[in-house]
Amino acid sequence: MRQWLVFILFWGLMIFPSSADAQGGTQLESVNIELWSEYDQPSMLVIQEFVVAESTTLPAEVSLRFPKNANLIAVAFNRGGKLVNTEFEGPKEHGNWQIVILTVRSRDAHRIEYYQPLTHEEDKRKFSFQWFGDYSVKKFILSAFIPLDSMNIITSPILSSTSRTSNGLYLTGSEGYTKLRMGESYEFQIEYTRESASVTNPTQAADVQASDPVGPDTPGRVSIDKLPWIIGGFGLALIAVILFLFSYWRSMQSNIKSLAPIARSRLSRRRGKENGDVEVHCHECGTRAHTGDRFCRICGSKLRIE
Repeated sequence: MRQWLVFILFWGLMIFPSSADAQGGTQLESVNIELWSEYDQPSMLVIQEFVVAESTTLPAEVSLRFPKNANLIAVAFNRGGKLVNTEFEGPKEHGNWQIVILTVRSRDAHRIEYYQPLTHEEDKRKFSFQWFGDYSVKKFILSAFIPLDSMNIITSPILSSTSRTSNGLYLTGSEGYTKLRMGESYEFQIEYTRESASVTNPTQAADVQASDPVGPDTPGRVSIDKLPWIIGGFGLALIAVILFLFSYWRSMQSNIKSLAPIARSRLSRRRGKENGDVEVHCHECGTRAHTGDRFCRICGSKLRIE
């Protein structure tokens, strides 16, 4: 009996560490969460940006969650200060959440952006954010940007560092960043009161049209739904080209055959002239004379040879 217990414990130690290693294969060097409230839309713009750790083998797949009622508008990576669309799958609904999977091929900062509705209670705005802890993070940073006329601001955890800009308040944590283990979640709530309903940056809202939700036609989207149609269209185009070339070839062959007798006749006359031969016909019956004939072989008339 003891031998069986030892055997089971041994295999348990072998299996469970390997499972943990498989889940922890992808690690994140940093995660930067930015919350822009009522910036260019009367909702919360959420930016989740991350950088994979050096220990993570590339390419790697990173899954990010966001609420079901959110509108995903961008999946990109930062290359030299310019956002470029990146490969991704989804989003797919999972309960009250959506999941998007990014294919990471470089150490550049990757991100998703989405708009999420605020909770309104008269003049009070409320919003909550949750990080599920699917990966270990060495540096987790969260900041919030709210309108300048916001009052009665409450954050949890507390963002004690506040800086004022021309059109808003920028809130950050004084501790800098938080280190999160895999499986360790992070929840943040913010609420404030505000009488105005205007957005912080109306110029940006006027210049930039509202983005459509990310769908199958979004650049960077990895999808095979349209692959059969693409292959079919390419095949039809190839068949059309082959038929056109075959028709053109047949037309050229027909033209060559129709011109061949004329070409041979011209060639025969040219060769006759080059050899000094002159065609002679009888002036009486029109019969063509052979070379050396002096009289017509049909009517016997003397040929007029020049």
